[in-house]
Amino acid sequence: MTAKQKDILHFFAVAIGATALFLLANASHLRLDLTADKRYTLSGATKELLRKLPDAVLIKVYLEGEMPVGVRPLQRAVKDMLSDMRTYSGGRLQYELVNPAQGRQKEAFYKDLLRKGLLPYTVQEKNAEGGITQIDLFPGAIVSLSGRQRALNLLQFNQQISTEENVNNAIQDLEYIFIRTLEELGRKEREKIAFIDGHGELSAAQVADVVHDLSAYYQVNRITLSGDIEALSGYALAVIAKPSKPWSEADKLVVDQYIMRGGKVAWFIDPVMVHEDSLANGHVTFGIINDHNLNDMMFRYGVRINANVVQDLQCALIPVNVAPADMPAKFSPMPWTYYPLLFPSPSSPVSRNLNVVKTEFPGTIDTLPGAGVSKQALLSTSPRSFVKSAPFYVGLEQVMDDVDARQYSKGAIPVAALLQGEFSSIFQHRALSSYNNGRPFTFAAKSVRTAQVVVADGDVIRNDVMANGSILPLGYDRYTRQVLYGNKEFVQNVVAYLLDDGGLMSLRSKVVTMRLLDRARVAQERSAWIAVNTVAPLVLLALGGLSFVFWRKKKYGGNFLKSKS
Repeated sequence: MTAKQKDILHFFAVAIGATALFLLANASHLRLDLTADKRYTLSGATKELLRKLPDAVLIKVYLEGEMPVGVRPLQRAVKDMLSDMRTYSGGRLQYELVNPAQGRQKEAFYKDLLRKGLLPYTVQEKNAEGGITQIDLFPGAIVSLSGRQRALNLLQFNQQISTEENVNNAIQDLEYIFIRTLEELGRKEREKIAFIDGHGELSAAQVADVVHDLSAYYQVNRITLSGDIEALSGYALAVIAKPSKPWSEADKLVVDQYIMRGGKVAWFIDPVMVHEDSLANGHVTFGIINDHNLNDMMFRYGVRINANVVQDLQCALIPVNVAPADMPAKFSPMPWTYYPLLFPSPSSPVSRNLNVVKTEFPGTIDTLPGAGVSKQALLSTSPRSFVKSAPFYVGLEQVMDDVDARQYSKGAIPVAALLQGEFSSIFQHRALSSYNNGRPFTFAAKSVRTAQVVVADGDVIRNDVMANGSILPLGYDRYTRQVLYGNKEFVQNVVAYLLDDGGLMSLRSKVVTMRLLDRARVAQERSAWIAVNTVAPLVLLALGGLSFVFWRKKKYGGNFLKSKS
């Protein structure tokens, strides 16, 4: 065999081997993720769920077209992830990229996306003339499975951080958002959630927005306990939203035994009552202790809800009439320290990467030592906070008072906490024959392992209701007319975590490290790096070509002359 034949044979062997290796890798979904944070690696739970999809899935992603520079990493990450998901699903999952700005009926299309639940995201970017261009995006997706749909907003509008950080947070949560939605849409049986009524809790209209979203995946009912031990039987979660009347001991026993049997509870409790209707009418009011009669239960379970409110310099704005007396009203936005914006804890999957959560006259929470129960803060104030004990005076003229920053130095204070473990019953060593409406029942003094979330503000879960009865979204800011706050996402995460039997919430612990360019250095060294990236490759190519010619002449030049002679 000649040398030429050997070279040809070697070439075809390498080509066939490379092709076989490519086909094998493609068939076995082999992909090497060399990133330190494993940003391109799907979890085992995700792969298993994709292999067992009950029906065909279509995901329409509205991130096609020319994107602002800051949003392009999210665009690429969504495409990469959905491509991987399609592969592991065996083709049952398909996705479609849509440009919402394309077409003549753009306005009508935007309204349709809003109606389906997708929220716009506004990005401001410098144009070529040095001005600012405002770009409206719909960075979301519509997931369809088994005749059911879910709108996913992939990018949160968090004013506290930059667009790059918002995009990075969105990339970290992509896998969880898509997989949790697929898992919920594919459920054959829906778990039941009880919103407890009968103690002055928020009305159906006041929790309508979050209930509407939860109802797409869970069976949500409003129930009264009536002292019946079995009232919560069959429910996976009980929600207690801002009770304003004392709980009877009989109803407390119902919830206590529900917890002892492994039930999960989300408590949204106001420690102090403030009648804000009086403020809206220009009158003064007072903050008084809310006699809900639940403090002994909270104490036994491991937390103390204090009879106070937090004021914080990190707070929401309210419109205030700043016109002089006897002059036409002139409203101006003013910070209202009684409406703190709480910071979600980055260490818990319940609160990680959330926008700030708006509260109204929230209280404080102390966690208490206790064997078998772990406590973790979920929401906290800013370091510039101040605590005021009830009773106290409240008047709108306080918004005009000069703020003494030295007074607001209490530090970050927990307002919401996650409790997990084995809880003890508050009804131990009590005579119970008269409870359960006189019917006998089996009493449990200690729970199996379960979890609860306690929030010292009932307004976290409350949406505003207009005078005409229309419902505003939870987290909506009336002044800016946008959904600014992460209240709804927080409540949804609380529910998802407490009902997370498959462990999907662990996906929210994924960390993708930001690797941003130094903007100052980019501006300073821009010309030099452009020269390096354009001239250096040409110089290297030329040197390589010259070196190859010199080597070829040196190797074959002498042999050629000898053969001629």
